[in-house]
Amino acid sequence: MREGEMRNAKTIIIGIACAMALAYIISGIYDKAVGGDDTDGSAKSGRNVCIYDNGEYSLVDVEEYTASTLAGMMSDKWSDEMLKAVAVVVRTGIYYQMDENDRNSATQGQTKNLINESQLREIRYTESQLKKKWGGECSGIMRRAEKAVYATGGQVMKYGGEIILPAYHMISTGHTVSAQEIYGHDIPYLRQVASDVDQMAEDFSTTEIYSGDRLQKIFRKWIDADNMTDEVKVMTATESGFAQTINVFGSELEADVFKEQLGLASTNIHIDKVKDGYRIITVGVGDSLGMSLYGASVLAENGEKYDQILRYYYTGIEIAK
Repeated sequence: MREGEMRNAKTIIIGIACAMALAYIISGIYDKAVGGDDTDGSAKSGRNVCIYDNGEYSLVDVEEYTASTLAGMMSDKWSDEMLKAVAVVVRTGIYYQMDENDRNSATQGQTKNLINESQLREIRYTESQLKKKWGGECSGIMRRAEKAVYATGGQVMKYGGEIILPAYHMISTGHTVSAQEIYGHDIPYLRQVASDVDQMAEDFSTTEIYSGDRLQKIFRKWIDADNMTDEVKVMTATESGFAQTINVFGSELEADVFKEQLGLASTNIHIDKVKDGYRIITVGVGDSLGMSLYGASVLAENGEKYDQILRYYYTGIEIAK
């Protein structure tokens, strides 16, 4: 390593050490920014998320990060038990990614308690985003989120002693799917379970008619003009109906590309040729893997406790600190 590089490396190491020492101060400032304070009695986890706001980096404790994430993604109709279930899911997701990063790091053990926000699926909501979403209800929503996080303080889901990948989605197709079906390999806690109530969700299924001209314009860059046909149909799909490849006017596309270009809610896609063009039906919102947020909320409304909900959707897991 060159002398300049060594100086830079030392500077980075010192900077990280200073940041860790200031973590509790910074996270306290963050509490006030989102309307919370220390009066809720929430404990610190000792694990931090590095965030970047207004040109500055700071550290937020995972418990606080979980609360602001939950406040942003929650529905005001969710019960307290539902909020607790989602708090555990969010926290587990953060811990899972931290552990994954540590396993893949050359400095194992040194990165387990710190992660960059950009590496997370769980995205916190800023003060302005929360106020925009909730308006005058913002303080009350934040208190409910903090209460759920505190009530489940430090709890994560494990299988065989290891933190799980807590997959979740908005609305299933009427049942969840197994990891084997989606990923092609088994994950023992991600099994197919019934979630019939999802079929009652307002957004369970959507139908739209697209003209041939409209589809040709959308998929112009993927279509082979020399070998065009009038077919638009699913070529391959999983047993639950999740499309894998789709024939679009003679060219084969990945279902994810088709979904993204049309802004569809899932890849559970069904296509029929009709008089006015092509009827495209989508079922569910998301990939139906793991916990259905809609299904879980109904279970909570019906009196199920958060740990019962989690054990239903994640087969064979334990909930531990």
